[in-house]
Amino acid sequence: MGFNPFQLMQFQEMLETFRQNHPKFPLFLQAVGSHAIQEGTIIELTVKTPDEKNYCTNLRLTSSDVELLQGLLNRNT
Repeated sequence: MGFNPFQLMQFQEMLETFRQNHPKFPLFLQAVGSHAIQEGTIIELTVKTPDEKNYCTNLRLTSSDVELLQGLLNRNT
């Protein structure tokens, strides 16, 4: 997999636009990352489409999940 600086720049611009459009979401992720990433935590995701379809799932974090998530969080700080 090659490193493409142009694609990285595009991704950073898209990420900044997302942050501007949804300013509370990064704060939510920061709070979750600081306080809720522990074994046994249940993460639930619900998606509701404009035409009223619902998709929902959940997962209970295992120790390996926690290790992965903490590694990702520490990498981005």
